[in-house]
Amino acid sequence: GVASQKHGAMSRAQRGELTLTHYVEMGSGPPVLLCHGFPESWYSWRYQIPALAAAGFRVLALDMKGYGESTAPPDIEEYSQEQLCKVTLVGHDWGGALVWSMAQFFPERVRAAASLNTPLFRANPSSRSSDDLLALPMFDYQIYFQKPGVAEAELEKDLERTFNIFFFSRGLFVGLPEQIPRSCLLTEADLQFYVSQYRERGFRSPLNWYRNKDVDRKWMGSRPLGKVLIPSLMVTTGKDPVLLPVLSQGMEDLIPNLSRGHIEECGHWTQMERPAETNRILISWLKETHKKPAGVGVAPKL
Repeated sequence: GVASQKHGAMSRAQRGELTLTHYVEMGSGPPVLLCHGFPESWYSWRYQIPALAAAGFRVLALDMKGYGESTAPPDIEEYSQEQLCKVTLVGHDWGGALVWSMAQFFPERVRAAASLNTPLFRANPSSRSSDDLLALPMFDYQIYFQKPGVAEAELEKDLERTFNIFFFSRGLFVGLPEQIPRSCLLTEADLQFYVSQYRERGFRSPLNWYRNKDVDRKWMGSRPLGKVLIPSLMVTTGKDPVLLPVLSQGMEDLIPNLSRGHIEECGHWTQMERPAETNRILISWLKETHKKPAGVGVAPKL
């Protein structure tokens, strides 16, 4: 349970300021770093942390940059040199996008990579902006998130209602009644935890992850792009209204050592909706991946 987990913070002096990354740690063994998405926190992995720890792994669940108690980015350099090349990354939503970026551009720092729901999108060198992705109807909420202050005002108006909507439908709020029942994914204590994380700091920092698409694309386009050769896992779900399984087609061309998992009767909030199936898929893949010593079978990027 939460009481048996250890909270900590990684500190780093940056531009004269001390920044912190808050994390929850449990277990011992090969390190597995859990990276959440929007609008969540380390708490979104509450069903995975004890299960992965019991399976023989040292689990670290981060509050990502701008979330919860963190003020610093989840920088792998914060770990010791001994652990630098041994970290396995597992991400969901924006955390999954970050995991794929690490696997593509910093493979020497990553032992293996897994993503729930979020595929590795094939780069389109002819595209100069994120307009092509945002043109898809299911991504229209990201357009709404672009102008600072607009989404913040709506999301922060009634935090309990906001999180009940997010974890119920993952849709926008247009046309919904004022009173929204608590999502079946949340206990009252769960709901109040999420509310407490946003009461003081609001949604601005988490929403800023969506406001760098063109900057991110330019940065990615400036780097050599080869295949991802580290062991990787892609878990799709049948009922995610945005991150559809079809979007992951062709990933084998980019990731030769790709394993797959699929949970058909599951929406976007995979860790909470189907914790037993999620844990089974992750633990099976992690144990298989960690049979080999770190670095074995890893070649330079093509």
